[in-house]
Amino acid sequence: MRITPFVIAGLFSAPAAALAQEYDEARNATVNAAGATSIRIDSRAGNLRVTGRSDLTEVRVRGTARASHRDLLADIKVEAVRNGNEVEVRAILPESRDWHWNEHAVLDLIVEVPAAVALDVDDTSGDMTIEGVSARVRIDDNSGNIRVRDVGDIRISDSSGGIEVHGVKGSVDIDDDSSGEIEVYDVTGSVRIGRDSSGSIDVSRVGGDFIVERDGSGSIDYGDVKGKVDIPRKRHYR
Repeated sequence: MRITPFVIAGLFSAPAAALAQEYDEARNATVNAAGATSIRIDSRAGNLRVTGRSDLTEVRVRGTARASHRDLLADIKVEAVRNGNEVEVRAILPESRDWHWNEHAVLDLIVEVPAAVALDVDDTSGDMTIEGVSARVRIDDNSGNIRVRDVGDIRISDSSGGIEVHGVKGSVDIDDDSSGEIEVYDVTGSVRIGRDSSGSIDVSRVGGDFIVERDGSGSIDYGDVKGKVDIPRKRHYR
């Protein structure tokens, strides 16, 4: 276990204890994924990186649990289980109902998966990177930036945070994005954005259609779209 000290502003003037500590430990797991048809990740709070690999027949999870107290750290766990044709990776975090303002518990995850198996991600908070998954990808995210590279068909629902999607062999479907910029490049299929409440939209090099059904505030820029374009009037063509 490593303990990292952080000096809080006002260290020399505050009469109360003003030195915060963060405790961290590894949380790792591996599960057989041979013959699996889907992988589901429930990552909750913390950063997440998922990498698809064509040479894997298992799911490998490397995690770092981080907390403000040792007892909170002990309650952070990761589970990786196989249920029939589905592999599930789940972050388990302590409940936060009675925490003080300076308490926290998060689990950062690095997950390697077979590239050709469909992926579903449910995330509460923290940045997310997904790359190299050639199967379809589904993301349901509450907050934090989303970066996606080199995947198959992808569908995203996001409450807040930027979205970057590059290199899709298939179509991009962003059902809902409440806030944050959207950037989509290099898509062989179509790009659909169902509802974007705020933030700019930048789309380029699309093999199919580009459709924005509802948009609140923010510019819409696009270029090199092979199919039809159907977006609100504030469009700007490059």
